[in-house]
Amino acid sequence: MLNCLKTIFLILIITSLSACGSYLKKQDKTDKIQPGTQGDFGQQIKPASTTPAAVLALIRKARADAMAGHIDKAMLRLERAARIEPANATVWHYMAKLFLQKENFKQAAGYAAKSSSLAQHNKALVIDNWRIIAHARYRQGNIKGAQKAQDKINRLQQQ
Repeated sequence: MLNCLKTIFLILIITSLSACGSYLKKQDKTDKIQPGTQGDFGQQIKPASTTPAAVLALIRKARADAMAGHIDKAMLRLERAARIEPANATVWHYMAKLFLQKENFKQAAGYAAKSSSLAQHNKALVIDNWRIIAHARYRQGNIKGAQKAQDKINRLQQQ
């Protein structure tokens, strides 16, 4: 019974995290990120309309680096963006996703938590951050913590 519950929980986590890496999907090279528009983020989490052009450019370049498999280079660009605009929840969110991709689960959860603390008004961003946290906890073997994170996601989705 316990193995069955673990399997079901794993399927729930994997399903709920399907969007976590989706910002890395290929894009048309002619796309430009425009503040407050969908730009090349489509249905994914996008920067706020007040995001400076320099930060938007760094996000776009980081995304291209990540898609090319240059995760460390992408991380450096996002760190630079965070120095320019340290209260940008979206930048911290993208860094959390990169840490998750690098299987640095402790950092991924920490950066996702920081992003959520900066974006309490952005429900979609907070939910996606909790997905990162749930996945990171699960991969660290913290099943109860992952379940608590999933419960938080469920509560947020019902609001």
